[in-house]
Amino acid sequence: MFSKDRFVIELDDRYFNQKDLINAACEYLNNQGKKCEIVDIYTLLIDGKKYSATERNLNMGGVPLQQVIVKEIKN
Repeated sequence: MFSKDRFVIELDDRYFNQKDLINAACEYLNNQGKKCEIVDIYTLLIDGKKYSATERNLNMGGVPLQQVIVKEIKN
């Protein structure tokens, strides 16, 4: 799900610490053709713009679903 300043990533695996989660999100974005770099464990640099990355966990019919919410940081 992509929009202009915010999008959601759903990864196949579950991650139990923020460092592994941000690494997986960045790898996913690089595989999608974006240029992604990790600034810190809550910030990504995607195609030259800074984004915050936060985790959201949902329960979909008894199955846990982990999402990464990526939102552009406006200066």
